[in-house]
Amino acid sequence: MTSIGGLDVAFGARMQVVRTNVMTLALAGTGLANVTTVPKYILNTYKEALKGSVIEPDFLYIYEIGQINASGLATTAAVANTLFNLDNSGDDVADTTALEVGGVLRDIRQTPLAVNSAFADTTATNAAFSAAYTLHNYYDINGNLALEAVIGLSAMALDDTAADQAATGVFSDNANADPNAMAGLFPQATQALAFKDVYDNATASTGGNLDAGSKYTGMHKGPFTVNLTTALEQLEDGPSVATGAAAATVDAYTSSTTFGTMAADITGDAGIISMISLAKVV
Repeated sequence: MTSIGGLDVAFGARMQVVRTNVMTLALAGTGLANVTTVPKYILNTYKEALKGSVIEPDFLYIYEIGQINASGLATTAAVANTLFNLDNSGDDVADTTALEVGGVLRDIRQTPLAVNSAFADTTATNAAFSAAYTLHNYYDINGNLALEAVIGLSAMALDDTAADQAATGVFSDNANADPNAMAGLFPQATQALAFKDVYDNATASTGGNLDAGSKYTGMHKGPFTVNLTTALEQLEDGPSVATGAAAATVDAYTSSTTFGTMAADITGDAGIISMISLAKVV
């Protein structure tokens, strides 16, 4: 579920309250071979099962367990190229590398606010499962929804027929004794990361206002994406303590695989991260 509605405030209809729901799935072992079809089957099945609810997922992010900051989609570089590299001109050469395709996220560190709300202007190198992915430069990302503020951030682990949430907080470690247990779900942290990107771009020696001693004070608009890494880290180490679903099991999914089968297979290794933000239509 994306836009909740326009706001009748001074900014007018250009201001939107937006919900961004990201379903995450940790895999163990090798990456997916059927990455062009299986993620779509998973996302579509969960969207249909949770249709119209506050937790209907907009995006799906599949990653290797314990490699949140290193991995892009859980697959080989060649398969990732097929999925995310787009040949818009039809000359058999990639023109751009997509941030998401049909809701399947390339990297959770560059999550659009809504499906089709952000795009990259250039290509970025895809890597093998568990290897580091090259992120797009801030100034190479454009879109139609720009973040103004992160209002709320939450998440839950999907444990088959029951979602997990700690008794005295969203998540907690050490038998609910850790005061930092919810740190990754502070909306201020996600907002600060996005705002940091804005300033880092302004002061960059390449592409920014410091480029070649420029006196230009204009700014690239945005941010059009958010970094949900801290929330995913909290989710992975949360009440379920994800261990990673078997890649071979997930790779065998078809369009006929039921929600019940998927929920049982990936129990404790899947989750939903939900962010509410104030965004400007640009």
